[in-house]
Amino acid sequence: MKKPPYLNKNSLPGWTCICSILLVAVWLLTGYNTQAQPKPYESAHLKITRIQPNLYVHESYLKTDSWGKVGCNGMIYISGDSAIVFDTPASDTASIELIRLLRKKWKIHVKAVVVNHFHNDCLAGLEVFHKAGILSISNERTRALAKAAGSPLPQQVFKDEQQLQLNGRQVINRYFGEGHTKDNIVSYIPEYKALFGGCLVKALNAGFGFVGDANITSWSKTIRAVQTAYPELTTVVPGHGPAGNGALLEFTATLFDVPVTEKTTAIHQQDSLYQLIQKLDSAFFDAFNRRQLEEVMTYFSADLEFYHDKGGKDNYVQTRIKMKQLFERNTETGFRRDMEAGTLEVYPVPGSGAIQINRHQFCHIENKKMDCGSFKNIMVWKKEGDQWLITRVISVDH
Repeated sequence: MKKPPYLNKNSLPGWTCICSILLVAVWLLTGYNTQAQPKPYESAHLKITRIQPNLYVHESYLKTDSWGKVGCNGMIYISGDSAIVFDTPASDTASIELIRLLRKKWKIHVKAVVVNHFHNDCLAGLEVFHKAGILSISNERTRALAKAAGSPLPQQVFKDEQQLQLNGRQVINRYFGEGHTKDNIVSYIPEYKALFGGCLVKALNAGFGFVGDANITSWSKTIRAVQTAYPELTTVVPGHGPAGNGALLEFTATLFDVPVTEKTTAIHQQDSLYQLIQKLDSAFFDAFNRRQLEEVMTYFSADLEFYHDKGGKDNYVQTRIKMKQLFERNTETGFRRDMEAGTLEVYPVPGSGAIQINRHQFCHIENKKMDCGSFKNIMVWKKEGDQWLITRVISVDH
């Protein structure tokens, strides 16, 4: 029996067009997207949470002596069938799990993994990524520090800034300065105005965390530079804790603000001797801030006399013992010394060397607060051949 004409859809004018419009409307109302959205994932070793349509946080876990089991954040940025991963998970097991999930279940090709800094919560699974044929990228400082620590080495390095393309979408990796470590970078995704800050950025209401490799007096300045570069962030992922927005940067900068001191002194004329002593002071206290005892002691003469208005008088051996104790007590307090700007005076001692007078600031974290003190320092430098050594130290105004 022949069907009536009205039962044939093509017999109605515009039927096909109407059906297409209805289908599109249904897709829009139900949130249809031409790119399938992978679902959140969680296991004993790995958790993946979506924070933007194609932006995810991967969280893995690191066992530590001081902090117990710590959740460590990384990020995944997807464009089409490709992705860039920021930081490896904190173990080989979790890294294997992440790569398998992306490749086999989500059908995603991982183009690269970007390492934020040299600690294990950023690159512990790097060899797993290398075995999977995935390119690893880091700042050149990170590679150098990873090598010194005996950690896996990133394959490709950049100096200050690197721009990547992921299916035509831009990714910017950039070094702004020291903070949590000497090498920490951030990664910016313009598509979402999103920033992976890693451990340079703190979650809201977080504490100082591990600062054993930190520059606590430069941290706030570095964060302020990030804020200036990216003023309209909508998404910020810290190294640990919940993601948020630009408020995380403001919180972090405030947390590490160094108290302002009003003590100042005049500047001596900047001649060649001034420049030399300034350079020696910088190198000496760089070793001090890195807690490198043997390197620090090479700057002192064997006949050293160290006068301290609270601790008394010490010779070379006693100074070494106290330096060692100081470093051991402060492995995780961020303890460091910085010369106060505009306070250095240098006076020549004809036929002998020079006298250095300055104020310097010592900062560390104590009772969950930034604790800083400003003190007066006098050092007598003695020239022995081509070598300059500190023969007298007078530390006062404590």
